Amino acid sequence: MTVSDTPYPRPGLRDWALLAIGVVFVICGAILLPHNRDVGIVSLAMFGPCTVVAAIIILRKLRFRRLRALKAEIVGGVPIRQSRVLVIASGATLTVMGAIFILFGHSYGPAFLVLAWVIVVIGAGLLIGALSGWWPNDSIQFDPQGITFGRTGYTFTVPWEAIARVSAGQFSNNPAVFMWLHDNSSIVVHPVERRLRALKHLAWNTGWTGAPIFILTSNYGMDQPLFMIALERYLAEPAARAELARRQIPAARPSAQT
Repeated sequence: MTVSDTPYPRPGLRDWALLAIGVVFVICGAILLPHNRDVGIVSLAMFGPCTVVAAIIILRKLRFRRLRALKAEIVGGVPIRQSRVLVIASGATLTVMGAIFILFGHSYGPAFLVLAWVIVVIGAGLLIGALSGWWPNDSIQFDPQGITFGRTGYTFTVPWEAIARVSAGQFSNNPAVFMWLHDNSSIVVHPVERRLRALKHLAWNTGWTGAPIFILTSNYGMDQPLFMIALERYLAEPAARAELARRQIPAARPSAQT
């Protein structure tokens, strides 16, 4: 976990270095293609996606630093689910990458081919799971009473009053929002027999990230700065939480009889 005084840092030396390394190896792979097709293709398949990811991270950090908003709202009363598009894209990329390694990486030896098959299995698993609706299963729902976090097999609701503080930061170079609680006694778990499992989940998060709850905002298709603005507003202004109530569609008025 990385939490700093500047929650939306500019791209660092590591970000630019990773991009530069990726670009260099992509260029080398392209140069090798006419002379050693297999090595060139493997190099492009290995470093091409890495270069794209490095570029996306840099562009995201630059955009977050420029983003200015006076007010942000969150749709309340409905679950906001993790994006399956990200999982499908990741699974497809890994599957294609592994397949290319298998087809063109024979000169790298058996260990490399074993790794290639592992990549294919992981990618195919992600792809099949996402297309079948098995995952991702996590969700977030905002209501006037609190925030409900959906996990596989259970949900737990954290009342607004139980939230001690929130902070924006980075987790494995991904934008994240970290949340600390006053205590766990007011958390409502459904079904209630999964309460121990939910508390273990919070304890595991604390040991891993330093906070019992962390949200990878990009996984939900939300920009971290806007999410933080809305979250801090609901924490500071209890009256604003009323807008999180489920919005009912007005019933259609009967047409006038002539």
